Amino acid sequence: MAAISACLLMAAMVVGSVSFGYFMEPVTSDLGFDRAAFSLYFTIVTVVGGISLPVYGRLIPKVGVRKIAIVCGALTGVFMACTSLCTSLPMFYGVAFLIGTTFFGCSYASMPVVVSTWFHEKTGFIIGCASATGGILGILSGFFYPSFIANMGWQAGYVLLGAIVAVLTVPTGIILLRNTPEEVGLRPYGCTNTIDETRSSDSAAFSGVTMGEAFRMPSFWAVLISLIILAFTVAVTQHLAAYFVSVGFDGVMAGIFMSVISGGLVITNILIGMITDKLGVTKTLILSGVLYMISFAILPLTISVPVICVSLVLMSLGNGYVAVLAPLITQHLVGTKDYAAIWGVVSMVCVLGQGIGSPIWGLVYDLTGSYNPAMFGAAIVVALCSVELVVSMKSKGECLNLKAPTSH
Repeated sequence: MAAISACLLMAAMVVGSVSFGYFMEPVTSDLGFDRAAFSLYFTIVTVVGGISLPVYGRLIPKVGVRKIAIVCGALTGVFMACTSLCTSLPMFYGVAFLIGTTFFGCSYASMPVVVSTWFHEKTGFIIGCASATGGILGILSGFFYPSFIANMGWQAGYVLLGAIVAVLTVPTGIILLRNTPEEVGLRPYGCTNTIDETRSSDSAAFSGVTMGEAFRMPSFWAVLISLIILAFTVAVTQHLAAYFVSVGFDGVMAGIFMSVISGGLVITNILIGMITDKLGVTKTLILSGVLYMISFAILPLTISVPVICVSLVLMSLGNGYVAVLAPLITQHLVGTKDYAAIWGVVSMVCVLGQGIGSPIWGLVYDLTGSYNPAMFGAAIVVALCSVELVVSMKSKGECLNLKAPTSH
């Protein structure tokens, strides 16, 4: 049940985020906004959501991840549906603020905590499967959503998006999710102790550092900086549909391409999780970084459909950086002692990076009439940040002598 809950919570995050991109062209064309200005809608969602993540990191241990998922999921669904009533940029920005306060609470803040609480082994695989579930729904939305918006209007599209997010989160919290295995007389997967032994050995089970100790680690700061910059590149997903239209493809074909990248999420996120469990975080970082960099270098050079599809599958690795590797990097560096709170800060950095990155992609297009300069710049950024992450992982725990969990 915990694994299914993690999958559905992450699916809400992925579907909600990817679907924002389908509204770029219809909303800006209908209401006369430029893309950089409308991109601030997503920026506000992610910035406000990012700022809220450390708050959820403190709330979840106190009130439980189950209540957070239910309340935040219901409110997010309502707020997303209210976007259909917007007719001006200030209205979009106001609703975006409301969405930001709840959207990441029921998804990005909750899923890694569910996994770290319920699983002591195979955490990479479970996080990969959770991200892949979002990819599967992303494939379906890519085939369905552009046509739905074209036929029913972008307003109906926002109502449907709110309903989807609510359905993925609220029933999950009510029916499937429980805060800890002990609540239902179970032990975390991979834990060989009895329940009483598990409870009496908290110091061993929850080894690691506190929030304050983490912020005194140079490697932790290096990881934060690298992740926020890498998150700039992940924001390209908000512009890919518009990019394909700009190079001559129609909206339906753009939707198919978005389904390809969602399909890539299914494959790559599971593979990243499995490879991380097998080879460790550092080696997986190297492999993912090289392939992700290649995707940005290839895409602007071709309009060949097969080559574009290959590039998009590789580009899906960028989501793996944030969705799969970022939680594992965090636990690898700081352990599980204060994981929920520390992950709140790390996830805030990732989300803020995507929020800042989205208008940058839009601004590059508005200034140059092309996304290509941003694509080539992203390839360079990915290479540099991947190197920095690998160096940081090798020097982890330099002051604290941490040992990475064996499953990572």
